[in-house]
Amino acid sequence: ITGPSYWRDEGATLTAVHRSFPQLLRMLRNVDAVHGAYYVIMWPLVHAFGSGEVVTRLPSVVAMAVAAAAVAATGRRLVSPGAGLAAGLTFAILPEVSRYAQDARSYAMVAAFGTVASYLLVRAIGTSGRRRGWLAGYAACMAAMTLLNIFGVLLLAAHAVTVGLACLRKDDRWRSLAALRGGRARAARSLALGWLAAVVVVVIVASPALVGGVSQRSTAGWIRPLGEQTFVQLSQLVGTWQLIAACGAVIALGVAVSALHGRARLRAAWPAQLPALTVPWIVLPPALLISVSFAQPLFVNRYILYCLPALALLVGAGLAVLGRIAGPAALVVIALLGLGTQLAVRAPDGHTDNIRGVDRIIVQQRQRGDAVLYFGQDANYFTAAYPYGLVQLDNIAQDKTAAQNDMLVGTTLPVDVVQQRLAHISRVWVIDATGYPKSRYLTGLHVHRLGAWRLDKIWLVLYRLKRV
Repeated sequence: ITGPSYWRDEGATLTAVHRSFPQLLRMLRNVDAVHGAYYVIMWPLVHAFGSGEVVTRLPSVVAMAVAAAAVAATGRRLVSPGAGLAAGLTFAILPEVSRYAQDARSYAMVAAFGTVASYLLVRAIGTSGRRRGWLAGYAACMAAMTLLNIFGVLLLAAHAVTVGLACLRKDDRWRSLAALRGGRARAARSLALGWLAAVVVVVIVASPALVGGVSQRSTAGWIRPLGEQTFVQLSQLVGTWQLIAACGAVIALGVAVSALHGRARLRAAWPAQLPALTVPWIVLPPALLISVSFAQPLFVNRYILYCLPALALLVGAGLAVLGRIAGPAALVVIALLGLGTQLAVRAPDGHTDNIRGVDRIIVQQRQRGDAVLYFGQDANYFTAAYPYGLVQLDNIAQDKTAAQNDMLVGTTLPVDVVQQRLAHISRVWVIDATGYPKSRYLTGLHVHRLGAWRLDKIWLVLYRLKRV
């Protein structure tokens, strides 16, 4: 959990929660309302136990563990104990699950609430008695999921299909509908109305985040328009192409082997409620997010991380069909195919940015009186990551801090004022999170480059200012 350095988004989390609680609430009126619930959860943890990686990332670890357990429970309920166990293990060994289990952002919690909500929906559909309690729990989980990230609301569309298919079924696979012909319509109507009532509760409870997200949609300008990289991002959500092919092969082999043993075996190993839950879950959230992105780019694969449990459920069912020898062997193959990515995400730069490495360079090279200049909004988040390095330097271009500005970043002074300040220092660090920095503040000044360091996408350059 302490292997990879904080990255820019985790720096944004720390920038938000390091301020006082009233300052945090004021900030959320201006920016990042979509992450507001997560910041409110993290604020007391950071102020009580500090902002070390174990403290800030542990909630995500716990959340992913809960998600894995919920995957296993859902597979057990829908198919068999063996399928449930295999599905839970499959989910746990997917590289992106590990990646976001050690990330101080909301995505692991979103995945956990979405998976638990799906399990509770299965229980609500499958109960032969009163389902009000299951649907109440379902509504609570979906509301929490949407409060943590508004794109969680897309899972409701998938669940609408699942509920609709359950209402249309004419056999006893969904046990709540296993009634005589006269009672089947009443059961279907009860299920549909109960689920719709839960949806109304979800929308009402999550409305602050939904309204805030829509009103602040201009802050998503950093998201790239749809293109070839969209499909690359979709594939990266699962892992390498080899890993995707292995998962697909397990599902296809599982269906084929079951079919060879007859229709009864096929129905037992792949009950209709399994695809009714998982296929809409896999397809609809990404499809809807991509569709909306034609109007305004919003597609980022981590926003639909919560779709991975559905894939794990299908793979788990396939592994269970393959048997006690071939099934575990296939699971080992899947684990090995993801091993390279698993190791990569645990490296110091495994989360894209090695901010820790930047801070360590500064600790080694810093001299008293050094200043720093930041370029690109993301670079401004780096200061909050660690209590050494960048935070020890004078941000010479800063006017207001992020907390004073009620935003995630502060404000900067005019170029001429910064150049006047530079006249009184001898060394300045320049940092850019996007490429080699070209500082407008240094234009026309006499400078000598003392050193330059590149840590993946981050450039760090140290200059000495010459006196004329």
